[in-house]
Amino acid sequence: MLTSVVRTWTTAAQWSIEAIGLLSLLSLPYALKFLWAPLVDHVRPPLCGTLGQRRSWLFAGHVIAAALLIGACMVGPGDARVFLTLLAVAAIASATIDIAASAYQIDVLPRDALGKGAGLFVSGYRVAWAGLGLAVLAAAPVWGWTLAASAACVLVAVGALVTLWAVEPQRGVSPAHGFIAALWEPLALFASQWGTRLPILLLFVLTFKLPDQVGNAMIEPLLLKGLGHSLQELAFIRQGLGFGVTIVGAVAGGFLVGRIGLRPCLWIFGVLQAVSNAGFLWLAWLQGASIAQEAVVPAALSALTAVVMVESLAGGMVSAGFVAALMSLCERRVAATQYALLTALMAVGGAIGGSLSGLLLRHLDYGPFFGWSVLLGVPGLLCIPLLRSRVA
Repeated sequence: MLTSVVRTWTTAAQWSIEAIGLLSLLSLPYALKFLWAPLVDHVRPPLCGTLGQRRSWLFAGHVIAAALLIGACMVGPGDARVFLTLLAVAAIASATIDIAASAYQIDVLPRDALGKGAGLFVSGYRVAWAGLGLAVLAAAPVWGWTLAASAACVLVAVGALVTLWAVEPQRGVSPAHGFIAALWEPLALFASQWGTRLPILLLFVLTFKLPDQVGNAMIEPLLLKGLGHSLQELAFIRQGLGFGVTIVGAVAGGFLVGRIGLRPCLWIFGVLQAVSNAGFLWLAWLQGASIAQEAVVPAALSALTAVVMVESLAGGMVSAGFVAALMSLCERRVAATQYALLTALMAVGGAIGGSLSGLLLRHLDYGPFFGWSVLLGVPGLLCIPLLRSRVA
């Protein structure tokens, strides 16, 4: 809801390219979530009974996110201030779910199963992402955006129901006491483990997924305005077909991590990620797409299908490998905070890069913009040989 659906909805509502790019700032709570991640490690939400530390946060986060997203859908992009406010608070709830869900995985999975677990987690997330996106985009022309999006948001509450049936994991107990100590201990562990190579780790986390983060922010404007595709075509090709291929990519990524190791997989997946963005450069060049003029005749579906398949396969593999790499760096007793710190840094790159994407597109046009997004993958790839053996 906070990414492709909102970008498509606001594109259809004729928001400017710059405003659509600024929607990437909705990911800022993911960049700041380390500030309250210690609460997820050490404090149980009220009114959650005997659910346990991890499940309490998962349950509360899903209920709050569902209510806020439905409220935002009822308001719609016509009232931009209220719409964005509700989405921003929903993003905080979503980031909290992410903290608790990632920590839950680290708690329940043995270290040698993190790759497969990450693949399954990404697959489940992509099922929800694609299914919700396909449903909304397909139903919006018939039902209207408000009803279609609101109905889909009700499904967020499914996460709360599943949480009730999950098993609360056994956890190590952190010696940290108090909020400051709870935040400082995970940072100190990182510093002691990585030493002088800590900046390399931080640069890797910040830049590895930049091609995906920056390029994705402008895919909806390219496909709808630059190439003239319909909402139904986006629904069934990018969401539906893309979903299936992403699942294949995520499962394959988790399998490869277990077979050949994280470091070789990061090389392979990182290159595939950059190549997938080159597909949108090819689409823009093939159609002669220009930001100055909307497409009158839709582009060929065969070309879009090919590019979406490559993008989705690469996206699933990258997500599985990158998540497994980050999880392998975390100590179980402070997993929520350490993982939140790492993914927060990743989100900073996405929020800043994505928020500037509209301005870049305005000055560069579609083709050059996606060309530059490919090159954004180089710094992350260059960091891989310098990472310590823990990512191996």
